Amino acid sequence: MGQAVKRIDLALEETFATVRPHLKWRDGPAKMNERRNSFTNTADGEVSVGRTRYVRTSLSKAKLAELAERVEKHWRAVGYKIGDVHSSEPAFSGTASDGCIIKFAVGGSGNVYFYAGVGAISPGYGGEVEGEEGDRFPKAPNGGPDYTPDVRDPYWSK
Repeated sequence: MGQAVKRIDLALEETFATVRPHLKWRDGPAKMNERRNSFTNTADGEVSVGRTRYVRTSLSKAKLAELAERVEKHWRAVGYKIGDVHSSEPAFSGTASDGCIIKFAVGGSGNVYFYAGVGAISPGYGGEVEGEEGDRFPKAPNGGPDYTPDVRDPYWSK
């Protein structure tokens, strides 16, 4: 599990390090999803380990398109195979040669998020990875975490 979490965090860190000016963000918890045989519904001994990183910086529409272009260009430059492209949202994914997948997407309230995931050998369950709870989020009106961008930036928010 530890190696899988390190790999997905590295994919997120490398992506965010290329963005200038830097964006503010919060990490969600690292989670495991148990893989199951689609025919027998039995665990197959592997899990997918993933984490979502939520951008706190408020992005204007023009800057959102610029960010998407920069991220896609970076992913191509480091060898990710680009797929699942939806230009209207924008949303797309990249797959590294080692199987690590990273996704860029925009949520319903205009929040931008990245998801990174990779397969790992399973300890036999799904759920949050112990010790990898992520950052604290403010509470939304419904009591859950609030993913709404809350930081204005002189460059990205214009």
